[in-house]
Amino acid sequence: MAENELRRHKIKAELFLFLFCFAISAFAQDRPEKAAVYVSGAGEAGINKSFGNKLLFAITQSGKYAEIGNAEAFHSELSKSPHADASQIAQAAKQHGADIVCVVGLTEVLGAYSISARLIRTSDLQVLKTALVDRSLKSLDDLTAASDELAARLLDLPLPPSTSPAAPASSPVAPPQTPVAAAAQKECKSKFNLNELVSKISSGFPSQLKDCSAALAKNMALAASPFGKKTEMKEPKAFMVECTIDGIKHKLPAGAVEYIKPVESFLQIILNAASSGGSLDVKKLSGAIGSMNINDLINELKTKAANDECASDEPYEPPDEPESEEEDSEAKKGRKFASFGLRAGINFSHLYADYYGYYGDESGTYGSTLGLQFGLLLDLAPASWFHLQHGIMYIQKGTSDENITSHYIELLPVSLSFKFAAFRIGAGPYFGFCVAAPYDYIDSEIDIGINAVLGFDIGMFYIGTFYDYGLVNVSNRRNFDFYNRTLGFNLGINL
Repeated sequence: MAENELRRHKIKAELFLFLFCFAISAFAQDRPEKAAVYVSGAGEAGINKSFGNKLLFAITQSGKYAEIGNAEAFHSELSKSPHADASQIAQAAKQHGADIVCVVGLTEVLGAYSISARLIRTSDLQVLKTALVDRSLKSLDDLTAASDELAARLLDLPLPPSTSPAAPASSPVAPPQTPVAAAAQKECKSKFNLNELVSKISSGFPSQLKDCSAALAKNMALAASPFGKKTEMKEPKAFMVECTIDGIKHKLPAGAVEYIKPVESFLQIILNAASSGGSLDVKKLSGAIGSMNINDLINELKTKAANDECASDEPYEPPDEPESEEEDSEAKKGRKFASFGLRAGINFSHLYADYYGYYGDESGTYGSTLGLQFGLLLDLAPASWFHLQHGIMYIQKGTSDENITSHYIELLPVSLSFKFAAFRIGAGPYFGFCVAAPYDYIDSEIDIGINAVLGFDIGMFYIGTFYDYGLVNVSNRRNFDFYNRTLGFNLGINL
């Protein structure tokens, strides 16, 4: 009897434990994820805080997310690091219990604000969604309208009834239009193929971004160089917008000019992601370009075209690219396949010696001496980053000990040169023919070795350094082997 009673109590306990675990599991599944919002960029701190509160309210009103427990502590922690990047913000949000964080940047342009937002999952720092809204923020109603529209775009919710800024109080209110009148406003001067637009943006936008970022890096290098042209340079973010948009406009099919606006908005999101303290950080730009999701832009273009009577959905086959397209593109940028260059400068040369004598074998270095060098180079460029250089130089070598100076005509049969923007690095063999030397010390007529080069091509000017490492014994002294070692610095002009 006691055993049956014990068995019934055990069954009741197991059933209770099962129901308790089920209830806990159901509660955990129904618990909405926690969200946090961080806003920066406005000149007035009150705008940042007010907009953040309204956006967080709009996000939580959707029912998809709940507010974190202590939002004030989250913002207080970040106020100690005003220039924190997106990953640092996401880490701070995670520590305060947020599953997702909305990072918002406000950029003031011509009296209005370009508002970019990224919805980031704090567990793996993945960007779930990006959105951009252009608004005038002159009143609390403007803040509310902008936050509602931004939340709708981030959470894929229906847009508010009005997604454009309210008209000024002094502006007359236009009478409502009938559907027929509204539809008649847009006249299709020429229809365009949506698939052609998508194809050209998919291929053209990333390449245009990379070309413009490379041009920006080159312009900044020229501006910082004493040899660069002293011309006024545009602010980096303004340069990127103008360069990219001008290039994309030429790729759009006729009738699709108004689709440049979504492209510009998407570009602003990328530039804001690569900005620090409101200014474009060129070091972060390549990373932001590499991590962008072009599908977000394509989806926005398709959504815009869904209600566009001028857009047709027809098959489109991109034309085959000619084999010489890369060369044509580089030719337009001004790169020559073959060019000449003049070089001149000074060098410090010494002799490395091996001694074989009665008291054992020794080695050492004689003192360096100052010399001159000048010559002519032929540069062949099969690609923008890979060059072949051939040259002939007059160069003085020797040592300060015993005032030894040798005069060489040096040939560079082929030097492999790799060029990255303005920076150049290269190496190859050299052959030196001695035309004059003190016979008591130097006997060999030929010096053979390795030549290594580091330099910068700044416009038509060149500044660099080289090192000759001799491999041939040039000594005329008994029990001695001499090897030339030369470190040189030169300036040049690229013709």
